[in-house]
Amino acid sequence: MIAKSPRFRFALFFLVASASVAPAFAQRRIPIPLPGQRAPTATPFDLAIARGDRALQQGQLDEARSQFEQAARLDSRDARPSFYLGEIARRREQWAQAEGHFRAAIQRNARMAEAHASLGAVLRELERAADARASFEQAIRLDSQLGEAHYGLALCLEDAGDRDRAVSSYRTAVRLSPRDAMPALNLGILLASARPARGTQPRGEAISMLQAAMRAAPDDVTVLTSVGPALRLLGEHQSAADALERARARTQSPSPSLLAELAQALWAAGQRPAALARIAEAVQRAQTSAELHYVRALMQAESGDRTAAIASLRLVIQHGANSPLAERARQRIAALSRGGASSEVVRRVNSR
Repeated sequence: MIAKSPRFRFALFFLVASASVAPAFAQRRIPIPLPGQRAPTATPFDLAIARGDRALQQGQLDEARSQFEQAARLDSRDARPSFYLGEIARRREQWAQAEGHFRAAIQRNARMAEAHASLGAVLRELERAADARASFEQAIRLDSQLGEAHYGLALCLEDAGDRDRAVSSYRTAVRLSPRDAMPALNLGILLASARPARGTQPRGEAISMLQAAMRAAPDDVTVLTSVGPALRLLGEHQSAADALERARARTQSPSPSLLAELAQALWAAGQRPAALARIAEAVQRAQTSAELHYVRALMQAESGDRTAAIASLRLVIQHGANSPLAERARQRIAALSRGGASSEVVRRVNSR
């Protein structure tokens, strides 16, 4: 599929940004001793925060939590322990706990923009759209240069159907967070969804944003599998196939939907043998999927292999029961049996 579910995308932004954890947390500008440095008068609180930050960078969430809890006991007035405990809960998708920690951080320091932005992300996961938007807007009022707040607001605006303002907020997030893949990815997807004509500025911007997302996260399978269908929608079939092939190569067990997307991109790019091989692999992994059998049948028919196409269409009927797809398969069988050729353009399988 082209777009991630709205609830999922902010979590992806956090995870992609955290792929290089030290820069991601450095961008938050929350004062802590830098690695290899000590504050001139390092207190037990400072050392606990520094140890917690190192553990967080290394993905040692239990140790990080222990250190931040110790810091909270040492200084109950400082907002940082609550903020970082919220980030740990957020990584674990413990949304209610994360909300509590972020609200505690804001109670201690109402001007901590990062806490408002992170609270907004959590509230959005909890499907509290109005509260989430208010938190992102407050974060922006406190710090207009906080890219993740603009990104979160863009997601809220897109959720609400305010496309133009969402595009504007995505652009701001891309400008402020050029190393993060998700703002560029979602802007590219949103622009591509309007199917802009060739030679137009929106189409060029969409392609540029999708390419920027891949540069920011060249090995991220989630990014690659989102970029591929969007590029195919824009008619950039070879680029789409390249992105999806990279995703396949980085996945131990590629999903049938990924293989089907790759097959259709290869087909549109003129690489028919490779496309047939990938759709066969997809069908092998999901043998009861009527949609995959149907796409394979269309490819087989357009390749001139009517016998194989009819066999695949019969599997569509077998697995699709009384669905509209089964009826179309019956019509296609009738046309092929009369010697007609398949003229239907291969569609993207929306099986995800």
